[in-house]
Amino acid sequence: MVVIGATDTPGAMTSAPVRNLVRHGYSGQISVVNPRRDEVCGFPCYAEVIALPEVPDTAVLVVGAARVPQVLRQCAEHGIRTATVIAGGFDEGAADAEGERRGTELRELLRETGLRLLGPNTAGLVNLTDSYVPRGSLNHPADLPTGRVGIVTQSGGLCNIVLNRAGANGVGVAMAVATGNQLDLDLWDLARYMLDDDGIDVIVMVVEGFKSPAKFVEVALYARAVRKPIVLHKLGSSDAGRKMVATHSGALAGAPDVQRAVMAELGVIQVDDIDQLWEVASLVTAWGPPVSAVKTLGVITLSGGDGAILADVAGPLGITLPEPTPLLRESAAKRWPGVHVDNPFDSQAATAVTGRSEWPEQVAAFADDTAYDVVLLSLPVLATPDVVPVIAPHLQGLSAPRRARTAVSMWTAGAATEPASAVLRACRLPTFASSDRAIRAIATYGLCGRRASLPLPVELAQRSDPGPLVDATATRPYWTSRQELAALGVPLNDAVLVSDHDAAVEAARVLGYPVTVKLSSTEAVHKADAGGVFLGLRSEAEVGRATESILRRGLAFGAGEGIVIEAHIDGTLPAFIGGHRDPEFGPIVLAGLGGGFVEPYADIARATCPADRRRIESALADTTFGRMLARRAATLDSFIDLVVHLSSLFAAQDDLVSFDVNPLLVRADGSLVAVDARTSRKER
Repeated sequence: MVVIGATDTPGAMTSAPVRNLVRHGYSGQISVVNPRRDEVCGFPCYAEVIALPEVPDTAVLVVGAARVPQVLRQCAEHGIRTATVIAGGFDEGAADAEGERRGTELRELLRETGLRLLGPNTAGLVNLTDSYVPRGSLNHPADLPTGRVGIVTQSGGLCNIVLNRAGANGVGVAMAVATGNQLDLDLWDLARYMLDDDGIDVIVMVVEGFKSPAKFVEVALYARAVRKPIVLHKLGSSDAGRKMVATHSGALAGAPDVQRAVMAELGVIQVDDIDQLWEVASLVTAWGPPVSAVKTLGVITLSGGDGAILADVAGPLGITLPEPTPLLRESAAKRWPGVHVDNPFDSQAATAVTGRSEWPEQVAAFADDTAYDVVLLSLPVLATPDVVPVIAPHLQGLSAPRRARTAVSMWTAGAATEPASAVLRACRLPTFASSDRAIRAIATYGLCGRRASLPLPVELAQRSDPGPLVDATATRPYWTSRQELAALGVPLNDAVLVSDHDAAVEAARVLGYPVTVKLSSTEAVHKADAGGVFLGLRSEAEVGRATESILRRGLAFGAGEGIVIEAHIDGTLPAFIGGHRDPEFGPIVLAGLGGGFVEPYADIARATCPADRRRIESALADTTFGRMLARRAATLDSFIDLVVHLSSLFAAQDDLVSFDVNPLLVRADGSLVAVDARTSRKER
C-alpha cells in the first residue's frame, strides 16, 4: 500500500497513517509518496505516484482537498484500484460552493476511472485482525484487543469512540471503518463486506442518515440470512438531533419511529446509546445470534440491595426473576445444609454459612438451573487488594459451558476498581460496568430474539427507494373519506349527509337519538378546531342549533361537503388505525391507542405494508394498548385482521397518500365501530 503526502511530523494527520501501520506491526509493503522529503518514519519517499516500482493494492491520501482529484487520477493511471481520502472539503453543504464543485469533480473522476473510494473526510480504516491500520489519526491505543466485532460509522470521531470504549471494556474488534462523506463506498457497502468476513460475527453501526433505504434493507436481509446480527444506533431521533445530523453530514434523518419499526421487522438490533453497541455485541459474540426471547433471569449477587435494583430494572423490560426449580432447592439442601438458594441468590449470605471454598459449586449449580434463560453474576464495588481471590471462584462456576447464558457485572469506581475490572475482562464472559446496564443489554438482545422467528418483510427488498413525495396531495372532505374507508372495509357508524336544517332534523329522527353533527368541508379539515363538531345531541332543538351554527359560516357545499348526521356510539376503549407513505420506506400502517390520546401518549405500533399478521401482533405486543386489548382475544383478533386488511389495500393504492381511522371504538360487546375518518389522495 502507499501513503501519499505523508510526513513524519509528530501528531500531524499527515504522519498518522504510516505511524499507525508501524505501531500495529503491519508486515506488508509500505510505500510513501512525498516529493519534499527523502524518507518518512524510515521509509524512502518517491516523488510521484508514477515513480513507484510496483502497483500498490491501495492508496491513502493525506494531501489537501485541492490536490485530491489530481492525485487520484495519477493513482488510477498507475493501476491502483482503491483509495482512501482523509481530507474534507467535498460536498460540505450548499453554503460552500467550492466544496460542491470539488465533490462533483470527484464523482465524475470516479465514474471515468472506475476507482473505488473510501471518504473523503474520513479517518479511514482499522483492521486489527491483519494489523493493517492506515488510520489518519493517532487517538487510539496500540494495544486494542482483537476480536470478532466489526464497526461501521459515518463519523470518524464516533468510530473512534466506539472502538476505544469497546477495547477498554475487553470487547475485541476485528475491523472499524468510518465512511465520511460516502461519495462512493457507503455504510451498507462496508457492512456487506463485513458480513462476508469469516472473522466477524456481529456488526455495530452508528448511522446518521440511511442515504439509500433500499440498500439498507438488502443488507439487513442478508445479515439475517447469514445469521450475523447488526447492532445499530440511529442518530437524529429528536428535533435538535435531526438538525445536527443535517448540519454535520447533509444526511436526511427520516421519521425515527418508522425507522425503528422497520429495523425491528428486519431483525436489526437498535440501541439507544453508544455503549449499548459494544455491550450487546459482547452478548452476541459470547452467546451467538439471538434466536429466542429472554424471559427469565437468574441473579447471583453479593448484595441483597443490588438484587432489588436488578428486579426493579428487569420488571418493566418484561424479564422475570422466578424462583429456582424444586430440584435445585432439594440438591442445595443436601449439598450445603443451611444455605437458602433463592433468586436473587445472595452468595454473601451463603459464605457466612459454608465458607468461601464452596462458592464455585454453588454458582455452577445455580447457573445450570433450567428455570433461567440467562444468569447474571452481579458484583458490588470491589476495590480491596484481595479482589482476585474474591472474584475468581465465582467465574469458575460461570465459565464452563452451561445451559443458561451467563454474564458478569460489577459496579465500577474508577481507578479503585481497575484491578478487579481487569480480572473480569479476562474471564471471557460478557462483562458490564453496572448491573442495570447488564439488564438493559440483555433485554435488548432478548427482544431481537423474540422477533427472530417472525416472517421478514421481503416486499421491502422489492421496493425501490420511494424518494420524497413531490406530488400535490389533497385531503378529502369528511363525508368522502368516510365513503372511501367504508368501501375498504372499515366498519363505520350509520350516517347521512345533508345540506340544510330540515334535512338534518329528519336524519336525526331516522337515526335515533343521541346523534352527532359534523361539518364536512375542504375548507375546514380539522372539524373540531373549526367549531364543526357537536357530540351526543338528544333533541330536535339541539340538532337544529348545531346545524344553524355550521350554516352561519356561509359555506357553499360541493361534492362530499355538507353536514353529516351520525348515530352516536359509546365505546370502552378508543383505537387508532392509520397509514402514511414514508419517504424512505414507503407505505406504513399504524395502529394503537386512539381518540384524544394519540398524540400525547403516542402508544402506536408501526409496520411496513402489506403487513403480515404475526408482525402486527408482535408490534402491538410492545404497546400498552396492545396488551390491554389482548385481554379480549376475539376483539384483538378482529382488530389485527382489520389492520392487516387495510395495510394490504393501502400498499396497492398508490394514489392514497394517507388515511386515519380515529377513533375506532371498542364497544362493550367487543365489536369495533369507527366514528371518524380522514383520507388524502394525490391530486389528479
